[in-house]
Amino acid sequence: MPLTYRLRKAFMMLATALLLVSCNNLAEVSVFNNSDVDREGELVELCLCSFKRVDPAKLVVLDSSGNQLPVQLVYRGEVEPQAFVFPVSLKAGEKALYTVKEGEPATVAVKTFVRQVPERKDDVAWENDRIAFRAYGPALANENPSNGFDVWYKRTNNLIIDKWYKDDLAGVASYHDDHGEGLDCYKVAHTLGAGAIALYTTDSVWVYGHYDRFKVLDKGPLRSSFVLYYDSVPYDGHTLKAEIQVTLDAGSNLNEICARFMGDTAQIRLAAGIFLHDTVGVIHGHAEKGFVGYAENTMSQGKVASYQGRGYTGMVFLGRLAEVVQVDQHVLGITHYQQGEVYRYFAGAGWEKGGFPTDQDWFAYLANQYKAKTNPLDVKILK
Repeated sequence: MPLTYRLRKAFMMLATALLLVSCNNLAEVSVFNNSDVDREGELVELCLCSFKRVDPAKLVVLDSSGNQLPVQLVYRGEVEPQAFVFPVSLKAGEKALYTVKEGEPATVAVKTFVRQVPERKDDVAWENDRIAFRAYGPALANENPSNGFDVWYKRTNNLIIDKWYKDDLAGVASYHDDHGEGLDCYKVAHTLGAGAIALYTTDSVWVYGHYDRFKVLDKGPLRSSFVLYYDSVPYDGHTLKAEIQVTLDAGSNLNEICARFMGDTAQIRLAAGIFLHDTVGVIHGHAEKGFVGYAENTMSQGKVASYQGRGYTGMVFLGRLAEVVQVDQHVLGITHYQQGEVYRYFAGAGWEKGGFPTDQDWFAYLANQYKAKTNPLDVKILK
């Protein structure tokens, strides 16, 4: 067989292979971190409307080294997926390219979770690999619950909600004691707890009650999201309704909270708040900084009370606050609000034994999160 024929055939086979690879590649995605803080495992979200010619279940994302990244389809409560997310890690000022292609996605480790817990008085509990929270439901109506968020401090990356509830209800191990994974030693009472939101008049926080209904929008593996519906929210002689959407991503100590209040009063003030408990700890931050952090001692509430290290809560705000005040054992971020609009902020918690050895570590985390949230990653789809 002539050499030229063999070379021509080899070239055609190579060209065909490259064409097949190219056909499987749907797009290149450029991600630029234009902030001065590193981004570690932050989720990039892309609309599926840009990838209509592929089965969403076949989406694969590769980094510049060809490594496959975890991918989650995002449904937002719909029957069909609306978007997909994948994690990126970029140094300050760094840009990277990612390839979106059609293929066989690898199994993704589950790092977030949410569910209603009817066996424990209708709690809605949610968590990721760093922290856990819960909100109180209708079965607690006779115990004067609030719309405040409870915190479960974790020192494991494993998901613990189902295990802790099961062991506690069976009398095997109380989640108010630390058995090696963390504990619930956070007191909410009738307050906003760890960053929930209420209506505000001068010197008064209008804390309301338990949620009436809830809906899961997404449940892991990388992002969990849900909505709490409140049908009766008191406010200075008025009654409003509220929808509170909560989103928690893997690797983050902060929930994204989108709040919407509807009623017969137009301009009102909102107060996102942190309960200070009986002995006020260290408050850091103010309206100009865009975040408020709180650090305090924690004590277990189990059979034997014992010191459990420093506990942390915090809030990050995207827009300018009207003021930061201390009212009714809360530190509050106050903002003016037009009813019916969506108000977005971030709130969450951390722990000395869960990655934040000192108060300053927590406050620095909040400061960096403020920089990150107000300087979102610059994402471009390059066809």
